[in-house]
Amino acid sequence: MHNLEINGVKIPFIFEENNDFPIVILRLVFRNCGRSYDEIAGLAKMFSRVLNEGVDDNFFKELEFKAINLEASSGFESLELSLTCLREHFEFALKHLQNLLLNPRFEEKILEKLKINALGELASKNSDFDYLAKNLLNKSVFENEEFQTPNDGDEKSIKELSLKNLENFYKKNINLSNLVVILGGNLSEEKSHMLLNDLLSKFEKGSKNSQKQYGFCKKIKDELLIKKESEQAYIYFATPFFAKFGDRDLHLAKIALFILGQGGFGSRIMEEIRVKRGLAYSAYAMLDMNASFSRIFGYLQTKNESAKEAKKIVKEVFENFLNEGVSEEELIQAKNFLIGSTPLRYESLSKRLSMAYSEYYQGLEFGFFKQELKLIEKVELQELNSYIKKHRELLNLCFASVVNEA
Repeated sequence: MHNLEINGVKIPFIFEENNDFPIVILRLVFRNCGRSYDEIAGLAKMFSRVLNEGVDDNFFKELEFKAINLEASSGFESLELSLTCLREHFEFALKHLQNLLLNPRFEEKILEKLKINALGELASKNSDFDYLAKNLLNKSVFENEEFQTPNDGDEKSIKELSLKNLENFYKKNINLSNLVVILGGNLSEEKSHMLLNDLLSKFEKGSKNSQKQYGFCKKIKDELLIKKESEQAYIYFATPFFAKFGDRDLHLAKIALFILGQGGFGSRIMEEIRVKRGLAYSAYAMLDMNASFSRIFGYLQTKNESAKEAKKIVKEVFENFLNEGVSEEELIQAKNFLIGSTPLRYESLSKRLSMAYSEYYQGLEFGFFKQELKLIEKVELQELNSYIKKHRELLNLCFASVVNEA
């Protein structure tokens, strides 16, 4: 993990040479260019749709002929292009990638087609009750405009998007200053530097977008969306979590949340909701940490008539967890899983590159996640329970549910 220097810009570069298979994986991540930076809701997502149209009708046919996979995607914070191919076709793929990024298909007929597709997908998602409940939760716990519509935007914002909006987004965000490069596979680091310099040297330097920060609204809410066709209740919940990347005791949060609700069978929430009461097939609560916000996020499905009881039990589980802490047996099981499952997180090149990028994203040293296992191994029960009891903010549970109360 070091920097590439192109046109006077230092670009974070994550690289692994791996000769197990004759493949190459490349990811270009444009940081702080996702939904949270949209001029109009859904703009980043629409730009990624435009990229997925290629530069002409033959663009992706030529790539498919050589088994090259190239895809653009956007999330809440960033926009990314992912490329995977055989080593022998990598230079061919890079030329196409450069052409795509320098010549996005800003055409009125393309935009109108993509708007129709986006509106069709949105209409379909409006009958997806998990999707509706999750969006309702985000709107409830964050007052910021960026959370009031999903990454795709809504019907109004999608219809409003114009070519001018897309061109402005492109000029402002797709530049060297916002870029992180992740590359791995069957090529040397020296060769990769040369190829990436050829790929990126024609791009604008631009200016780096600043990192945004979001906090929970102060009012605890219980939002309901009534849908008569819903055969069960879809319950999503969240609490604030006062922690940030780089905290010296963040490994304690990972253990605590594994025990509370991230560990599947055996977790507190699963035990109380499913095993003891049979109210849901699955129930989870997990640590959802990002550069822009931090929270505990959870969900479950249950019968409509059991929705109130399920939410009451979730509150009780959180209260007991904060007040009583965890047992020695729970701590041992969590340690064994977190340490024992580590090899699975590094078993493929793509996973290793993702782990390395996560370390960069969190501002950690390369290899930190493996070092963290030693910290996890040394954790004692009193230390963990003291940490849990400090986080009283976890009692500020907000719920958002799609139910049929008929």
